[in-house]
Formats: sequence, structure tokens, C-alpha cells
Amino acid sequence: MNFENRIQKYNSILTSNDRKIIRYLMTNKDIVISKTITDLSEEIEVSPASITRFCKRLDFDSFQQMKYSIEKTVVETTKTDKTFGIIYNYYDSIIKSTQQFISEEQTSKIVGLMLSANNVLFCGVGNSGLIANEFNSRIQRMGIPSQSTTDAHGMLMKSALLNENDLLICFSNSGKTKSVINSAKLAKENKATTIAVTNYEDTMLTKLADEVILISSYKYIEDEKFINTQIPGLFLLDVLTYKLLNHEKLMEHRKKTLRAISEYG
Repeated sequence: MNFENRIQKYNSILTSNDRKIIRYLMTNKDIVISKTITDLSEEIEVSPASITRFCKRLDFDSFQQMKYSIEKTVVETTKTDKTFGIIYNYYDSIIKSTQQFISEEQTSKIVGLMLSANNVLFCGVGNSGLIANEFNSRIQRMGIPSQSTTDAHGMLMKSALLNENDLLICFSNSGKTKSVINSAKLAKENKATTIAVTNYEDTMLTKLADEVILISSYKYIEDEKFINTQIPGLFLLDVLTYKLLNHEKLMEHRKKTLRAISEYG
């Protein structure tokens, strides 16, 4: 797992000293490999022991392993001043990072939950709501009973009507969106299965979820002009869509619905 993903994964246990170390490392990636632990401790103004503890919190075996992880990130990023090349590199970086979080086993499990549910409800707010709507549109065309909601009151009403045979899939990068958390609470009360798609592991939303899918955060792209928060979610959607369409019945349904739209829409 790369350096940025480790920061994201273990975010909830990081201390103020850890965050101070992160700020320095993220700003000085190009020179970290040549630094000793003593060099860094002096420049960051923390103790060598603090850096060692930081490495352990991020599940690195050693300080050296952490340095190589940061160096690999720098080497893999192709330097370019062309806009197309810059955006391509950002997309490539985010997709590779998200790929480190998700697995064949977990995505197959999610597909199984979707196929066995009587009804699937997708929810999210803002950009996460766009992902919820897109996923709903895709699986409706496969004949899977589903709906999506991006409105706070709509989420509460629809979640309140879920039952133990239904599935709620929540999208929230922060894991702190109040309306999404409340929907998950209602789903849990009604014994519906809940899946959280989010950036962080230890949040109120993940505590309510039966299954958590971590996706990469765009925030580790060090360019304030790059603001796309949807790439990791869309990558996950494409993986799940592809797996769903391995089922002959779902593929046939999709063809029928697309044909109907083409002929009569």
C-alpha cells in the first residue's frame, strides 16, 4: 500500500506530531530519500522516536521502508507541463491508489449482496449523490429493483421503509455526512444490510455499516486546481458493473432496456 493510502487508512489514530511529520513529508517528497531519521527530526522539530512511532502507525516495518515508499511515489509520477499529461497522471495515480483498497473478493461479495437484495437504495449528497444516481441508473437497466436519493428528507423516508431483505449503499467521502449517517442508522434499525463507500475507515458511518469499501481520496493530489472527487467512485462502479454483467440474465435485461429506449425514447 502506498504512502498516501496508509495516511488515509490510519487517519483516525494519527497524532498532532504525526500530522506535522506528514505535512513536511508531503511537501518534500523529492529529498526525503537522502535524509536520515536525525536529519528529519531536526528539520521537522520532532524527536527521532516520534518519527519511528509514526512509521509504526502507518504499518511500515522501518523508517527505511517508509522512505522507499515515498520515493516510489515520486518516481512513478511522470513529470510533464502539458495539461493533458498532468490530468492523465492524476487519474492514473488515483485509480492505482483505489485499486490498493479494493479486492476481487470484496467486490464479488458486494455483487452477491446486490443480487440477493429485494431492493437496493443508493444515497449520497453533492458529488457523492451523483455517484449514487449513476449507479442506480446502471443497475435499473439490468432489471435490479433499485432507487437513489440525494435529498436529506428523501433519504430518511426511503431508509425508514427498508427491511431485512433490502440493501442500502451509502456514498460519503468524509464519512461524516449527517443525512447519510441517519439513513444508515434507520437501515440498521430495520435490519437492512448497509454498505459504506468512503475514504476513511473509522467514522460514525463505517461503525454503522456491515461492509466498508475504502476508495482513494483526491486530496493527496497536491494541486488545488484538480478538484475531481468522483474518479475513485466511478472506478469502483465500473468494476461492480462489469462483474454484474457477467450474469447472462442481467446482460439480457440491459440489452432489452437499451433497445426499448432506442426504439421508443
